Amino acid sequence: EAVADYKSGIMEVDDKNLECKVELPINAHFSEKYVPGERLRLDLYRRLADVTSRKEVDEIRAELIDRFGPLPDEAQALLGVAQLRALAKGVKLTEVVLQGKYLRIGPLKLPESMQLRMTRLYPGSLNKPVINTVLIALPSAQNWGPSSGDAQMVDTSLLTWATEAIENLVNPTTPMKASKT
Repeated sequence: EAVADYKSGIMEVDDKNLECKVELPINAHFSEKYVPGERLRLDLYRRLADVTSRKEVDEIRAELIDRFGPLPDEAQALLGVAQLRALAKGVKLTEVVLQGKYLRIGPLKLPESMQLRMTRLYPGSLNKPVINTVLIALPSAQNWGPSSGDAQMVDTSLLTWATEAIENLVNPTTPMKASKT
């Protein structure tokens, strides 16, 4: 019965356990050199996957700096991804994925005013109300796909842009940040 309720959408999902897939071509990890010990790294990855707020990410950041010293770039990027995941979970998104020339986010139903805002801020973006998905067009000045065989780019500007795009579409009180097209 609980499975049927879950599938029909009747059952409430605990926000803490809400999974959110974030797939961006960013080099984000803890190196063996920075965090020695596989078990410790795995525990940190689990903790970061479970964060639900910027405050929790900041607490883990402070702990890392205290225990292991200044954060290398790839660890900074990992904390940025955790922060993006926490933002997405906070607005009930389960997917933030780079798909070709779009950032696919969902599930998300945009009211007409937000659809107009999206079109103005991110020309070429698509709203797919039937599948509750939004495809936000990447800025044309950037190319964040795999290029010249380098599938893992260290480009934290993509992370910053994705965070701003989600904030612009799901939080109408956020001041609009113009798209860099």
